[in-house]
Amino acid sequence: MESTLDAAGPVGLAVLALVDATSMGTLVIPLILLVAGDGGARRVAGRTLLYLAVIGAFYLLLGIALLAGLLPLMEHLGHLLRTPAVMLVLAVIGVLLVVWSFHIDPAAIRKRGGDPEASARRWTHRARQAAGRPLLLIGLALLAGVIEAASMIPYLAAMGIIADMGVGLGGGALILVGYCALMIAPAAVLAGVRAALGARADRFIDRLHTWAVKNASSAFSWAIGIIGVIIVINTAAPALDALGVG
Repeated sequence: MESTLDAAGPVGLAVLALVDATSMGTLVIPLILLVAGDGGARRVAGRTLLYLAVIGAFYLLLGIALLAGLLPLMEHLGHLLRTPAVMLVLAVIGVLLVVWSFHIDPAAIRKRGGDPEASARRWTHRARQAAGRPLLLIGLALLAGVIEAASMIPYLAAMGIIADMGVGLGGGALILVGYCALMIAPAAVLAGVRAALGARADRFIDRLHTWAVKNASSAFSWAIGIIGVIIVINTAAPALDALGVG
């Protein structure tokens, strides 16, 4: 049986990378840097690209470390991970992810008296403090990577797909290079637009920044829900077999 998220192979990985590209660390913070920096469009773009290079390298190294631990596990226990009982557990996890996605939806957070944009405002403050200071930008990228790593469900799902491809650590590392490059590509393109157009891009970048900050928590809840649905779809049949249904 294929990996629970491997129905589309490389296409599935590309989709997951683009979902990861909309996270706080890979899109929202770069947009904050693009609108908060001073010293000229090219300098602002260059500082943003430095941030993206650091966070991209962080996720690449993290992914390689995860694969190094995951590949031996898949080799020795892969047959067990494909049993109906395990598929049932994964299906339950998928359902729980869908339920959680509704719980962390901005509307639900507001109903509970919370502030769904609080995290984005904290990152805005950190990014503005780091803007124009290369060492602080490097620290900001590493901080964002560490804090977000545990919640990047699409990234963790991608690790499972790569481990199940049977390409080994070397091949998996090469796939990860492409994955991480695609993950930071949208923000890098925006940095290029900022450098090329200068002040003419200000209005567009500013509107995009406002939209991204406002919708950051919503994008995360959608990502979690989508991953949950995909897991359920790909594990439903063996899970039902485990329950003696069908």
